[in-house]
Order: sequence, then C-alpha cells, then structure tokens
Amino acid sequence: MEKVDKRVNKEGEKTTPKQPCEVALWYILPCIRASLARELTKMDLTQQKVANILGITQAAVSQYIGDKRGKFHSKDEAVYHLIEELAKDDVLNISERICQICSQIQANRQLLECCGVPESQADRMNIC
Repeated sequence: MEKVDKRVNKEGEKTTPKQPCEVALWYILPCIRASLARELTKMDLTQQKVANILGITQAAVSQYIGDKRGKFHSKDEAVYHLIEELAKDDVLNISERICQICSQIQANRQLLECCGVPESQADRMNIC
C-alpha cells in the first residue's frame, strides 16, 4: 500500500496546513464582524461609526452588511446572543468578547462549516 502525503494538494503541490489562528482570521473573524456590523447598523449607527468601533474601514463594513464578505449561514442562538449583547454594550475594547465568540464557534463543527472553514481545517480548530 502506497503512503499518501497529505501535505500535497490535487495538483501535486506541497501544502502546509494552516494554523488554527490563521483559519480563524480568514473564516471565523469575518463572520463575526459581518454579524456585528449588521447588528450595529440596525441601531442606526453610520457605517463609519461601525468601522471605528470594529477598527476596520467603512468599505469593509459596507461589504459585510452587503453580504459580500463574511457570510454566516447559521442563526445559532448562543452565538447570536453574544453578538447582540456585544452590539448593545458600550465597549471600547471588544477584542476579548470577539475571542469569546470565536472560541464558541471553534467548539462547534456545524458553526465552523457555516463560516466556510474547510473540513480539513475544522479538525484542527479549538486549539487556541
């Protein structure tokens, strides 16, 4: 039986598995930001104000609320409750709360799938 190198993609190119934080950055964080941006704009905040709160550009906020970026295809009650709470709070440093939400998503394989995390990477999540 021939041993298959899992570090090679379909084209035969060597690949390196992404680190869990890198996967979170590319897949989970955009889902959280999109959901949070939508919640904040529901509160009649301008896109620029939302951008300032999230530490991103107004153009990124526009893409998040327009479903061009960070599509989250689930309405998980626990996660959305945390996002809604965060949107309602007047928090200057939201990093810790976003990490809490990210950890909750990482712990749920179905939510990882909703954020578009590839199955090959989902097995490696919930490490950080």
